[in-house]
Amino acid sequence: MYYRRKIFLALLESFGGALDSTDFEKLLFLYCKTTNQNYYDFFPYKFGCFSHLSYQDKRVLIKQKILKECEKFELSAKKDFISEINEEDRKTLTQFSLRWNNTRGNNLIRETYLRYPEFAVKSEIASKILSSEELKKIRNKNTTNNKKTLFTTGYEGITIDEYINKLIANNINLVVDVRKNPLSMKYGFSKTKMKNYLESAGIKYVHLPELGIISSLRKNLESKNDFEKLFEKYSAEILPHSTESIKKIVNLLNEYNRITLTCFEADHKSCHRHKITEWLQKHSFIHPITHI
Repeated sequence: MYYRRKIFLALLESFGGALDSTDFEKLLFLYCKTTNQNYYDFFPYKFGCFSHLSYQDKRVLIKQKILKECEKFELSAKKDFISEINEEDRKTLTQFSLRWNNTRGNNLIRETYLRYPEFAVKSEIASKILSSEELKKIRNKNTTNNKKTLFTTGYEGITIDEYINKLIANNINLVVDVRKNPLSMKYGFSKTKMKNYLESAGIKYVHLPELGIISSLRKNLESKNDFEKLFEKYSAEILPHSTESIKKIVNLLNEYNRITLTCFEADHKSCHRHKITEWLQKHSFIHPITHI
């Protein structure tokens, strides 16, 4: 079992084996912040911090009969999950559960919002829970930079939740997927699921497969020289025949103001997306380009 799921179950056990979904999300978030470990990543959502991966793990644990199939996060049977996590986490969890044992519902939401206001910027319930002065702290954390900018983003090494958080932090309104085949072994990054997750967070999604690189050209890439040859071929043979897609990027930027080209690699120089931005810069593109 993934260690993060052991943390998930140990946390649930330490709070009596059953928690409302909002309470569980807040406590899991606070525990990750307390330990300074990203067992789960979160992004600002309509009820504050949220993790898609935690809900995916819930579905898996229900199938394994470890959790009950219900709206709550609830263990299906008593078991010592706490003993399965390391000693340091056990000690931290004991102190954590003592601190938060009697805090639930709006009180828990309120404390979470005040401690981490950057994760409350999308909340639809903040005004019902916080005072006007407290709401100002949240509004001050909201990214208001709306300067027209083209970003590029890779998802290598990060979860779908951290990826969405990065987009929100940069006030990005649209993701332009430049993969030829938008399938991924990483949870949340295959086309349909990715599109749904992004749009639920208020971010649009467009796929431009014609700007991708076919699988046969990506085989046997082992050295830096192999990648450089591939990117030279891409610039010389693919981009010149993709002018309509390039124009579409410019049009989408004009429409959405802050958009990102996305593919797998974390380093944009190891990905063909940097060749798209170079092409744009060579053809009278005047707006800032930022790789995140």
